[in-house]
Amino acid sequence: MIDAQTKERLETFTKLFLEENANINLSALRTYDQCWVGNVLDSLALVDILDSLFVMKRERAVLDIGTGGGFPLFPLAIVRPDIQFVGIDAVRKKIDALERIKSKLNLTNVKLIVGRSEELAHHPELRERFDIVTARAVAPLSTLLEYSVPFAAIDGKCVFWKSMHVADEQRESVTALKALHAKLRTAHEYELPADFGKRQLLIYEKNAQTEERYPREVGLPKKKPL
Repeated sequence: MIDAQTKERLETFTKLFLEENANINLSALRTYDQCWVGNVLDSLALVDILDSLFVMKRERAVLDIGTGGGFPLFPLAIVRPDIQFVGIDAVRKKIDALERIKSKLNLTNVKLIVGRSEELAHHPELRERFDIVTARAVAPLSTLLEYSVPFAAIDGKCVFWKSMHVADEQRESVTALKALHAKLRTAHEYELPADFGKRQLLIYEKNAQTEERYPREVGLPKKKPL
């Protein structure tokens, strides 16, 4: 349950986001109601199960890759100020917009980084450092796994926002799962109001250290998925 003060902060964030979105293309959802349901509530689908995904006895940290307009990063960070969040995106103007929103909200538990996943995942301070890695509306599963799994600690989780129609993506991701030492742990289904309907979080668990060659160089995970 979200208390009144937290809901107010989420509403303020939504308004700040829409102001930025009027000048920079961060999301196709441009009205308040669309953004509230399709972006904010969608992002918060993880909240009820978030604590169950952390690895015990480790500092709790979440990385959001391809964070774009700050979803699910900012709604989660607002609801859970006790957790440290890092968001990465390759587009500087998007990160700059999020920095402005972050400053206005005084969000002290969020760090933003400009860069490509394929490069940042090889940085020692980021590689295999996160209990949870999230991604929403970024890429098909085969590519997404290669972007995400190298950031996750062993026994860490990768959480992907997906529609209910991803059977083909799942079949095509079998090779990537084997190469990256990951497996599907569960699918968490939820339903949004209005016309947004039923969706799911696919939750993958990393079982062993990622080979140094992954992720491959910039562009390859997308052009030639595992």
